[in-house]
Amino acid sequence: MRPTTTRRTSSARPANRLRMIPLLALSVAACADASVETAAPGIAAVVVTQWSDSTELFLEYPHPVAGSATGNWAIHLTDRTDFKPIRSGVLTVRFTPLAGEAGTPETFTLEAPARDGIFLLDPVIQRAGTYEVEFALTSPQVTGRHALPSVTVYEFLDLAPREGAGEGGAAGIAFLKEQQWVIPFDVAAAAEQDVQRTVLAPAEVVPPDGSLFQVSAPVDGIAPADANRNAPSVGTHVQQGDVVAVLAPTTQEGGFAESRGRVERLEREVARLERLAEVGAIARRRLDEARHDLDIARAELGAMGGAVAGDFLLRLRAPITGVIAHRDFVPGGRVAAGTTLFTVVDPSVAWLRVQLAAAQATALEARPARFTLEGSAEVYETTRLLSVGTVMDPRTRTVPVVYQVAGTGSRFTFGQLANAVVPVSGVERGVAIPESAVLDDNGTPVAYVQAGGETFARRVLTLGPSDGVQVIVREGIQGGEMVVVTGAYQVRLASMSGNEFAGGHAH
Repeated sequence: MRPTTTRRTSSARPANRLRMIPLLALSVAACADASVETAAPGIAAVVVTQWSDSTELFLEYPHPVAGSATGNWAIHLTDRTDFKPIRSGVLTVRFTPLAGEAGTPETFTLEAPARDGIFLLDPVIQRAGTYEVEFALTSPQVTGRHALPSVTVYEFLDLAPREGAGEGGAAGIAFLKEQQWVIPFDVAAAAEQDVQRTVLAPAEVVPPDGSLFQVSAPVDGIAPADANRNAPSVGTHVQQGDVVAVLAPTTQEGGFAESRGRVERLEREVARLERLAEVGAIARRRLDEARHDLDIARAELGAMGGAVAGDFLLRLRAPITGVIAHRDFVPGGRVAAGTTLFTVVDPSVAWLRVQLAAAQATALEARPARFTLEGSAEVYETTRLLSVGTVMDPRTRTVPVVYQVAGTGSRFTFGQLANAVVPVSGVERGVAIPESAVLDDNGTPVAYVQAGGETFARRVLTLGPSDGVQVIVREGIQGGEMVVVTGAYQVRLASMSGNEFAGGHAH
């Protein structure tokens, strides 16, 4: 990424200015401990801001005069990977005469910042002329390079611009580096790109078909306290076949005990007939009929909960591997046939069920949707579109659209409400910014642009389509402008403090 630069001339000297600090609840340290006397009172200063992929340079420097120390160059360097100040490292500043200019290159090396994020340099350039100035940072945090393509070194002090000359200070919202560095903060360049059209719709996280099972009591009974002391609780992971509840069936016609007794009688009868059949005392058909009756009795018993132990207790088992979502019985209590005792779900895969208007559903694109859960700003993405409903809900006048969400683990709870951003047909190309940069200011969408290192401007936006991550800005921001994407709310607070940009630190 080529460095992006903003540059302006200020009438205030960087060595003697005091920047007004917005009244925010932030602890901002002063820079007076790094102050250096200047040799040229009244000389004007230049303020430059550059952004690269790795670093941000915010530079305040007085116009240089050949052979003279005209004052500190306050070089603010920020690591753009986390927007924290450069705390250590070597900065090399090289002045190179432009082609056709007299003079020789001059290099200055700063072994460490004067304080976190700020390197100070009072360079003395021997010959007047126009120079390219390069800043090369080597730091354990990050490496970076910035260049000023044209810096004029004046031959005499009287030729250098004085305070009050030039453009003057730029008005705006002051938000100092010391404030940016202590909060989550980031900026991004507005850029032209294609943005998929989307619609916002309510949604719900639901279990896939076949991933939720209920374990019900097949017979009336009592849940013995001792046998259910270690019954799994909500949130417990169980394997398919694990015992989740134990019942002692109560007497009833066609109940568990009667079915168990019938199986045992038929087992004895089949064993007796097998002995008789071996010696030819009965017809083979009679043994086959007895075995058939035993199979039926065993099937009836199995429908009540499968295999049983010799203690006549009925052991209910997990039908799938998953997590206990609900538990609806108390050890020692009585349960009725059909009562749900446990709900077991497989949380490895979830579905997102979105309710769309019929017209929107017909324009649906078979692309992943994005969504946020109620009460959270974290954005999730579906893996694929599963189905689009064809029957409208008469109450909501919507149709269900189902997406798959894989690898969920324990991130979601079935039944959670969500807001989904669903792609529909159509793409618009234009200047786009991240959704996180847009604030709702009493119903008006706004964003904050970084006009300079510590100067910001509020922009009212006219927005186009959004894909849930990027949004088209039809009016309010130009391509290439740096927009605050993290920390915009704090900049807004600074704008409400009543302070205008009024100069800088004392370095």
